[in-house]
Amino acid sequence: MPQCPTCGAAFQTENPRAAGYLNQKKWRQMNQANVVKGLPSIEGAGSGGSVGISVLADQAVHKTVANDKRLLSDDEFTSIVSDIEDPEIQELLTGKVAPESADPNAEPEDPQGDKMDAPKCNQRDTRAESFATLIAARVRRRAEQGRDRIICQRCHSLKNYSRVDRPWKEDIVSDPRVLRFLRYKSNIMIVVVCDLFDIPGSLIPHLGDIIGSRHPVVLVANKSDLLPRDYHKQRLLMWLKRFVGGLEVNVRAIHFVAALKNLGIRELAADIMEQRRPGQDIYMVGRANVGKSELINALLRISMGGSAHTVLASHVPGTTMGLYGIPLRRFAKALVPLSGAEPQDRQVHLYDTPGVFSNKSIISYLTNEELKLVVCQKRVSPFTFILNLGQSVMLGGLGRVDLVDGPSRILVTVFSTIRPHFTRIQRADELVQAMQSGKQTILQPPVGDSERLKWFPHQKLALEHKFA
Repeated sequence: MPQCPTCGAAFQTENPRAAGYLNQKKWRQMNQANVVKGLPSIEGAGSGGSVGISVLADQAVHKTVANDKRLLSDDEFTSIVSDIEDPEIQELLTGKVAPESADPNAEPEDPQGDKMDAPKCNQRDTRAESFATLIAARVRRRAEQGRDRIICQRCHSLKNYSRVDRPWKEDIVSDPRVLRFLRYKSNIMIVVVCDLFDIPGSLIPHLGDIIGSRHPVVLVANKSDLLPRDYHKQRLLMWLKRFVGGLEVNVRAIHFVAALKNLGIRELAADIMEQRRPGQDIYMVGRANVGKSELINALLRISMGGSAHTVLASHVPGTTMGLYGIPLRRFAKALVPLSGAEPQDRQVHLYDTPGVFSNKSIISYLTNEELKLVVCQKRVSPFTFILNLGQSVMLGGLGRVDLVDGPSRILVTVFSTIRPHFTRIQRADELVQAMQSGKQTILQPPVGDSERLKWFPHQKLALEHKFA
């Protein structure tokens, strides 16, 4: 079954709210493109219609009517040509040319629109193979350039409107065992991506037990552009290495990158090109929303002509719905030499895998609208405050820190897109109780009506720390 080239979901025509949905028009276009490429048509809604072009292309590809001629009536010919959306192909099939490119030696036309002395015909004698060859060449050229890509309705909504039509949690993958197939692969390289803003939560514990420990692994710490400008890289590297041992994989190198801004991408690409053996496929692995898809787009942006084949990346976790491979030749200059790929690399791909969501993450309780408030999209400036005894600092309705006993004051540094709210502990309790009863408060998230506020998980004691 064909896949959406931006999210990897299998195309379908049954559920408009599910990933991979195509309407009848897009399904018909996909079938036409498949026939031109020599692939079989897929049964489903919209598989009918535009039969003329599909038949013509099928004849060109399979060479079944090399010398056959088909006679089409004017109405049939007009109907077939009107289904073609490309004006250039329509112009070539109908014989119409733009005024500036008209032949000055052409015969004049009479007022009725027919050439003078030309016999009127009720039928057009068309060679199926010549038309199909023209169409096939045009479609292949545009596909090679990454144009006219057909994407599913979900990707269209995310790409153009930054929204999905149903709760995002319905589409996520939460079981890391979906990556177990990598354990049985041979001659592959794995790129593990984590989020520098949440290193413990964005690494999959005991990953080696799932994918095996023999594969070479490059660990990529993404979103370095969101950290303060004066962050200490060596200290951050030491902090990251504390968690690498828990992965139980063969880590060959660690890179700090910012995929959205192309920071550190060229160094990462050079290291992958140096360490990868000929014939090795590359798999991107990691938690949901760590930036795997954006990392692939960054590699495509520094490749020769690769930017036209980008995948979809958004703030919604679980954007990538299925395993989707991009031929490594698309990464010319980045992951393969400009001179061309090795013979062993002609069938090699870089695969984007679905992000594995952690059920322990607080993000799992948020709606699409609330995600925009919480997920960091730009550099976060840390704020340091004085928290006095008997006070509480609140991050919306997500959590709070109370200074119940101990020193008279402490310093609290907050890294968050949510502006902290300082108040007395008694007042904090009142705000939480009001929110849980469905009343609107200054605490956001949660965002919504009273039912949403009541449904939002109640706060409970998570950690107690005593000062020496």
